[in-house]
Formats: sequence, C-alpha cells, structure tokens
Amino acid sequence: MEWFIWDCLIGFSKEKIKKQLLDGDLLSRGDAINNMEKYNLVTQKNNIIPNYEIDKKDITFEIYISPEKECCILGRLDNNYICWCSMTSIAQRETNVAIFNHLLKLNQKMISSEGYALGTRYHEVMGWHILRITKEVYENEYRYFSPASRTFFKINETNGGDFLSEEISRFYNFELAKCEYRLIDLSYKIILEKYKTLLTQKSDYGYYNEMKPIRAILENESYIKLSLNEGIRNLYLECIEECSNLYNRYMSAIH
Repeated sequence: MEWFIWDCLIGFSKEKIKKQLLDGDLLSRGDAINNMEKYNLVTQKNNIIPNYEIDKKDITFEIYISPEKECCILGRLDNNYICWCSMTSIAQRETNVAIFNHLLKLNQKMISSEGYALGTRYHEVMGWHILRITKEVYENEYRYFSPASRTFFKINETNGGDFLSEEISRFYNFELAKCEYRLIDLSYKIILEKYKTLLTQKSDYGYYNEMKPIRAILENESYIKLSLNEGIRNLYLECIEECSNLYNRYMSAIH
C-alpha cells in the first residue's frame, strides 16, 4: 500500500471566493471568520457536561453525505462527544472551507452528542454515507489521515480547510462512481433481498456469528447510501438494521 504526505499550503483567493458567492455560496470570508458559530448546531440548549476530562482532546472529523449532496460536518472529540455539528452542501465549498478552518483553531468548545445536536434529523443523517478524517501517528508525529486520497497531512487553521473540503468532493465523486457501477443492472436488488431473507431467517443469538460475512460485505458496500434510487437505498438500510438487530441480540445474550 502506498501512502502520501500532503503539507497543505492552500489559502483563500479573492477569485475563488467571488466564484463561490456567484454560485450561491453566500458566506464571505469576513462572515466566515466572525460568525462561524451560527452554523454550529451544538448550542447552549443541547450543551452537556462530560463525566471525564475532554477539553484537551484533538478534533477529528466525520462528514455525512446524503444522496442529494447535503453535508453534515461533525467535529468529534471521542466516541461519546462532539463539539461541532453543521449542515451545508458539497456545493457550498467556501462555507465548508471556513468551517474546517474555524474548527482547526477552536479553543473553547461547547460539548454535546450528535443525537442531541441533530434532533429530529438524527436517524436520517446517520443513514448517510460517511467520510472519517482521523488523526494517526505517522513518522513519529500525529497527522490527519484521509481515506479519500489515502493521505497523511499536516494542516493549520489558515490552510487546512481548503484541503479538507476538497477531500469531501473527492470522496463523494469516487464513492458515487462505485455506487453507479454496483447498480449497473437489477441484480444487486435481488442480492439485497436474499441478504435480508438470510438475516431474518433465525432468531437465536448465535446466528449473529453465522451472518458476520454478510455484515462485512454490506459494510464494504456502504456507498449504496449515495444512490438516488430510494428503493435500493432503503433495502440496503433495512439489511444494515437487521445486522444491528442480530448484534444487539447476541450482546444481550452473552452479558
């Protein structure tokens, strides 16, 4: 496997900002710097107090993408807590750039969970395709890692947003192409129907282990969540739900 390092040196340009404004992305650079918190769905109303130290944790990113290119950016602190949740679209490039740059220099953080922040949209958004930007050790230092370009990179609050926003577009385009090739004919619908039948065939908790291979296949094909075919997408999500049911039944039994 070949790895690449990207030291981001990209900043804002007047021409790029002007183009995005004309294209409908209404966030100016000054607005981005001074008023970013208005995009954050983590507010005083859903702020929670963690029961352990979390202030010094680095932010990683989870970007949920809908079939209609809506984009939910989460600034994650750990498995339980987030400090940022915003809803934009892939087309709002400069807004997304500004959000990432804001998060990279964020010091004081309000803390919540995605369930509280998203409210009634939580289950909808959790059904979207996800890009995770993690932080991992590379060459004896922590760097962000993007699976979209398979890149380890060093960034800061003045240049990282452009790279991260570009990663969203790169990820979406590649994953959508995989989805379209997978759905090149009607055979995948038949496969999903057979998977669902198998996943619901038995109710004993040990059946979870037997169905692990199907679960692994489905997880590797999560790009199906980008399909504009609602029937296929819902059938896929039903299979994922049945996998969760099997897992929960198994965990309840062994504990």
